[in-house]
Amino acid sequence: MLRTVHKPSQTGKRSHNWTGQLTEIALNYQKMLERNPRHPEALVGMSLVALASRQTEAAVKMAAAGTAAAPGMNAAWVALGQALKAAGRNNEAERAYAEALGLDGMDPLARMGLGELKIAAGRPEEAAREFERALARRPSLTAAQMGLGNALAFMSRHKEALVRYEQALAMQPRLPEAHFAAGFALARLGRKKEAEARYRRAIALRPDFAAAWMSLGSLLREQGNEAYAEAALRRATELRPDLISGWVNLAILERERRRPADAEKYLRKAFALNPDQIETQIAWCQFRAAERDPAGAWGWLQWAMARDTDHDEAVNMQGILLHNEGRFEEAIAAFERAEALGNQAATSNRGNSLLDLGRMGEALQAHRTAAERDPSLPGALYNLALTELRLGDWEHGWVDYEARWRFREVHRAPRQFAQPRWRGEALQGQRVLLHAEQGLGDTLQFCRYAALVAARGGAPILEVQAPVERLMRSLAVVRAGQAETRMLGAHCSEVSGGGLGSDRERDFELECPLMSLPAVFGTTVDTVPWPGAYLGAEPAAVAEKRLQFRDAGPGPRVGLAWAGNPRYKADQRRSTRLVTLLPLVRAVDATWISLQKGEAAKQLAGLPDNVCVSDGSSQDHDLAETAALAATLDLVITTDTSIAHLAGAMGKPVWILLPYLADWRWMQETETTPWYPTARLLRQSTPGDWDGLIERVIGELRSAGGSSEQLSMELMRNPLEHSRLIPA
Repeated sequence: MLRTVHKPSQTGKRSHNWTGQLTEIALNYQKMLERNPRHPEALVGMSLVALASRQTEAAVKMAAAGTAAAPGMNAAWVALGQALKAAGRNNEAERAYAEALGLDGMDPLARMGLGELKIAAGRPEEAAREFERALARRPSLTAAQMGLGNALAFMSRHKEALVRYEQALAMQPRLPEAHFAAGFALARLGRKKEAEARYRRAIALRPDFAAAWMSLGSLLREQGNEAYAEAALRRATELRPDLISGWVNLAILERERRRPADAEKYLRKAFALNPDQIETQIAWCQFRAAERDPAGAWGWLQWAMARDTDHDEAVNMQGILLHNEGRFEEAIAAFERAEALGNQAATSNRGNSLLDLGRMGEALQAHRTAAERDPSLPGALYNLALTELRLGDWEHGWVDYEARWRFREVHRAPRQFAQPRWRGEALQGQRVLLHAEQGLGDTLQFCRYAALVAARGGAPILEVQAPVERLMRSLAVVRAGQAETRMLGAHCSEVSGGGLGSDRERDFELECPLMSLPAVFGTTVDTVPWPGAYLGAEPAAVAEKRLQFRDAGPGPRVGLAWAGNPRYKADQRRSTRLVTLLPLVRAVDATWISLQKGEAAKQLAGLPDNVCVSDGSSQDHDLAETAALAATLDLVITTDTSIAHLAGAMGKPVWILLPYLADWRWMQETETTPWYPTARLLRQSTPGDWDGLIERVIGELRSAGGSSEQLSMELMRNPLEHSRLIPA
């Protein structure tokens, strides 16, 4: 059985003093009992001493003797209730408290004891009433304030709980449990820094407070401070090797660090402590799911649900596993059940399953409900933002999208800056670091905002990934010397453009992530900045690529890309294989040139002998080289990859092949995008139907004309004429 009572001392010396005091008190009671073995006050006193010494059975025996000696003494019944509760005999404890209340219906200690029992039984509403009755009799009872706070916290009424913890601290400012509980409530309210301060205060008052170390570590992990999180969690498990939640949190940390061997090691420690604990079984399920082992995940989940079919997180995980298998209707039913059981994340998860079914309005409402119900859940607000953006509500969507910085699924360890965030205020020459944060495509899409920052009077520094840094130099604002570029993680000697760089840590006054700029500028569907093609290639490089591929073949020159970054969570949905495009290559008379990079480019080697797709980009050093080749093409056909953004930013005709439920930036039921006027969006009509989509592309290309000149004229004549809803 896990120990839940912490040592009352902070140092060995104080522990010795405390033990000495108990011994002295016990000797005094023993002398009283020698004179009168049925002395009720002495029996009750000895029970309390035994309880303080964790001798629960002795405490029960003494308190029972006290009630036998003085059946009308309510303090004896209260002591018996406390001893029975400590021994885990909760039903008997409740009867003992009832006896005390029969003698004094408002006895605050009996009411408080009943409240604690009802919290343990999962009846927080009843518990709250008991603590309120205790406080009505004795408002200064700190433990009752704490108990009422705990009951409110169990009901997710964290703001009210915090008030109670603060009242307890007003009476006992150095009470570590109250600081710890206040930290818990603050964390649930999204006030992370204040929560961290409270946990640290609890630890300062009680250095051996293992639960506080564990909660601090968990909070630091959520904030991306992984090294400090690990230290805190390790300290928790050193103090309490039997603290299962400490080992589970260490496993979660290592899972997020992509260290599966260490994560599994810690889960095994937790499991060995108590194989029947359902939280550990669920943690195993989550771990196996993260390792893409659905069979293993289902095995652990079935074990957990065999123990408790109504455990809200187990039911939520059931929904997640069903969703991962594409069984969205079943997932929705599971999430609805988890919601009814009180799971906070299930509502937003249900919204994601509704999205996959195309039930957009219901999905939006689910995400709104989740965000309103618990604003401290960044994942709920992030999912709401993506749905708002998808449905064209950019006024709210861009603002809510800032929740990504608190959502570890997006940013596990957000960058920290000493400089303040730029939020759109007028600039007078200040240098503003505009830094990339996600994929290459995101950088290509949002780098256009550098010109708007310069127009506000700022001096932008575009800090971007190495594969796109040279390409960024083609931006007009960089060529004009109004902005500069640098590589993420590079030294100041690698700064180019305006040449104003000095110490990288101090050579700018403000910072802003590239993907926050639409929120700063209040971008709507109608106000997307489009200055015309804003990225390009060096003329000499273009001429070289044209010469390199002059003999590639007759007909229109069409670039192909079929796979994005495999590390992206939804890549399996958005990417396909080259073999999927073979019917297109065979059916349309064109010169096909691959723009594919990475591991997927190796698929070119497996093409049949009668199919020709030239490898144009697998050996490119960066996207500036790819841009030079793209400039020579009549059309680019690609799945949702960085190549789509490159072609769009260059003003090239680009057909983007999208899954049934595409990324939020491509919105819904439209074949055009305000981000790239020369782009067409072609979507699957049903989930996973690449074959049907390719047949449609074949028909569209055949109708556009066979020659390079005809195709180019048709594509460039007016790309927006293709705007229409996709047929059902």
